[in-house]
Amino acid sequence: MSSKKRLLRIGCVSLLVLAFVGYFAFSTFLFPPHGGRVKFDLAGLIPRDVDAYVSREDLAAAFADFPTLSVWEDLEGNSAVREYLASPGWGELDAEHRITEQIAEVREQIASLPLGIDPLGAIGGEDLALAADFTGPSAEESEWAVYARAGFFGKLGASALRYPGLIGLESQGLSATKDGAVVTLSGGQLKAPIHVTRVKDVVVAGTSRRLVDEAPRLEIAGAQESLLLAAPYDDGVLGVTGRNEDRRDIEVKLDLRKLREAWGLDKPWPDPASDRFGNAFAARVLPVAAVRQLFGVLDFDQGLKANLSGTFSSELMTPNQETIYRAKGFSKDELEEVANLAPSDSTMFAYMRAPIGTLLRLVEDSLEPAAQANLNDTLKRVNGLSGGTASLINVLDGALVDRVAFFVRPNDWEDRSIDFEVDPDTGEKRYIGPPRDDKPVFGWALVAWASDQGAIDDLQAAFGQAGPRIGIQGKNPGDKGYFVTTIEGGLRLQEFWSQLIPGTGHIAMLSYGDKVILSNRYQFVEDVTKNAVGRSRPGDRLGELASFQRALTDGLESANIALWLAPDTGSDLIRTQSRDVASARLADVVSAKFATERPKAERRVLERQFPGQSRNQVDRDRLRDAVDAELFNWRDQQVAERLPAELESVDRLVTYLNAIQGSLTQIRLDPREFRLYTKTVTPYAR
Repeated sequence: MSSKKRLLRIGCVSLLVLAFVGYFAFSTFLFPPHGGRVKFDLAGLIPRDVDAYVSREDLAAAFADFPTLSVWEDLEGNSAVREYLASPGWGELDAEHRITEQIAEVREQIASLPLGIDPLGAIGGEDLALAADFTGPSAEESEWAVYARAGFFGKLGASALRYPGLIGLESQGLSATKDGAVVTLSGGQLKAPIHVTRVKDVVVAGTSRRLVDEAPRLEIAGAQESLLLAAPYDDGVLGVTGRNEDRRDIEVKLDLRKLREAWGLDKPWPDPASDRFGNAFAARVLPVAAVRQLFGVLDFDQGLKANLSGTFSSELMTPNQETIYRAKGFSKDELEEVANLAPSDSTMFAYMRAPIGTLLRLVEDSLEPAAQANLNDTLKRVNGLSGGTASLINVLDGALVDRVAFFVRPNDWEDRSIDFEVDPDTGEKRYIGPPRDDKPVFGWALVAWASDQGAIDDLQAAFGQAGPRIGIQGKNPGDKGYFVTTIEGGLRLQEFWSQLIPGTGHIAMLSYGDKVILSNRYQFVEDVTKNAVGRSRPGDRLGELASFQRALTDGLESANIALWLAPDTGSDLIRTQSRDVASARLADVVSAKFATERPKAERRVLERQFPGQSRNQVDRDRLRDAVDAELFNWRDQQVAERLPAELESVDRLVTYLNAIQGSLTQIRLDPREFRLYTKTVTPYAR
């Protein structure tokens, strides 16, 4: 054998020996390069009694170039996002938490990594989960653990922690202690010790020693007693229909009862004592404080889609809530049928199945005490309602079935021809319709279903006969305020005129079949009726709207409450209303300074209108009137100068609202549990 062949053979043998020894040493001191993979989802490494859990698969798909999100380019084209990034709110948040600065620092650190290592590649770019226990009165004091399917560099880094001297941890002020398979890091800039272990291809790190220790035990046990095999997780996460096919949605679990106890969140939300009717009513219908646990899935593709379920603490629920929750729900088909009564441009559509008497009592309880007293006193003046509000509720409870719908849209209808007359002397048209104040208001319509139409007819007649006793009158005191008019199809529309009704000055009511329609605008009643009989134009009904249909497709098969919001259809009216409110508030603020401003205004008036005369030489009444006019002009000028700043936040709100194409929420209720589905469509480039 030649010397060259001998050297080649020796070299090959040496390489094989080195490779074997290297592989053995690497496997012994670090990790086996082919050490296997955890065969189930990360939830199988997490105890089922964990207080909070968030997880996402295919993490790499969420980032175009870490830490830049894949969706960021699309988000930058969204008007609401651009508006928010230019707002003072974002500036303050960014300054407080150094968000922009920290992202720039992360990019610099990534650029300095050796060999062009990709952080997502290092941790695998696959599944990532976060679990936490609420062990303190704040998020900072909770204990947590992060679970990540790791790539080669991720597993290498976790294993290298067992040899702190080799990777220079001491130079960073960190110390590492080993306890079995767990390495605990402490010191440096760490606020609490971090425990690290590896379970095959999954690296687990966190402040919770319990969660870190449980991961290898649960892997050996085949996920028994883990969150993955818990019945609520199976039903509320794995059992969700319509999930993102590539599983890039986010799984969540939250123990709200433990969260409230640990963080001292003892105030109810929404607040039943709120002076806002909506908050007070929602608190009485939906007891958020009674929710124990929450499971579900979140998806942020072109907006937000959430499918959540949870359980109630029955001891925290009221008898009225339990009564409502036992009511029969409605199907998708029924919801679509009722939605077809509403105009397609409705800003809000709500539908609910609940006992009418119980629901009305919750409405009464949600009113302010003064409003309750006024309503009760007014109703006592109506024949047959001597018991006031209680009498009305009893009548309606017996006359209506357990379902009600409510629609809202801007009050932008044109007036009817019968609301005008021609002056015989001048030939000019003169308005003779309801005594409206023309305040910018939304039109609303309520639809109920009657089981005793005779009782409803008697109630209508009683209100009409009560007339002025309950504020029903025409434009002038003594004018008739109750009318019955015939609309298309020969239907009888009843109108109750009153200056107490803001914006429109009247309430209209119509019975059609088993439906009772009530509204603050007679045209709204006509539109709902046309939709009900199929005489509206194609596309005029909400149920036909493409965005509503898309949201409904993935929705719940059965629910007790449904809410559709299309805020962009009402955003201009919201801005107008906000402008009026802001103007009135500023006017009050400025008017409070009239006393100190009057001497200055008086001097200006004397100089301009009465030059050369002292105040004693001018007629007192003329001077007072002129000074008053000067003060009002000064007030209007002050309001005009300050108003733009007041409306900046309103303009941002309008921009945010216009970015939402539509939002459907369905809630299925039961005395023990609930399921919630919501889909908000927000096209990123809108």
